[in-house]
Amino acid sequence: MSESGTYWSTWQKLSFSEKLIFLKAAICLILIKCALTVLPFPIFRKLFHGLTSSKSTKEFKPEKVQQIAWSVDTAANILPFELLCLPRALATKYLLRKMPSLTLEIGIEVNPAKKFEAHAWVEKNGRIIIGDWPKTVSYQRLWVWE
Repeated sequence: MSESGTYWSTWQKLSFSEKLIFLKAAICLILIKCALTVLPFPIFRKLFHGLTSSKSTKEFKPEKVQQIAWSVDTAANILPFELLCLPRALATKYLLRKMPSLTLEIGIEVNPAKKFEAHAWVEKNGRIIIGDWPKTVSYQRLWVWE
C-alpha cells in the first residue's frame, strides 16, 4: 500500500473528535508556518504569547495529549512543505495552551564534533510531549518558553 493509502486508511479509522483534532493541528501548523515566514520573530513571539496565554487551566487526559502530539506530527509529515521541530512544538503548545506547567524548550546539541544544531520540544513536568530525540543525542536547554 502506498504512503497516501496508509494515511487514508488511518484517517478512516479516526473518530469524529480525532479527525477534528487532526484538522486543528493541520490548520495550526499552516498558520504558524506562514507567521514564522512573514513576521519578524519578536513580533511573532509577542503575538503567539498573547494567543497562548490563558487565565483558565485544564488538565488533559494522557490519551488526548498523545492524540494531539500524533496529529501534529502526522499533519506536519503530510503537508507539502517542511515543518521541522519548532513549528511542531509551537502547534502543540498552542493546542494544549490551557494545560498548566507546559513549556516549550529550545536547546542546542552538545557535541563539539558536529556543527551547530538546535532543537525545540514541548514538555510537562520534565516529560517530553513532542520533539523527543534518540538517547545517543544530548541537548542543552537555552530557552524555556512558558
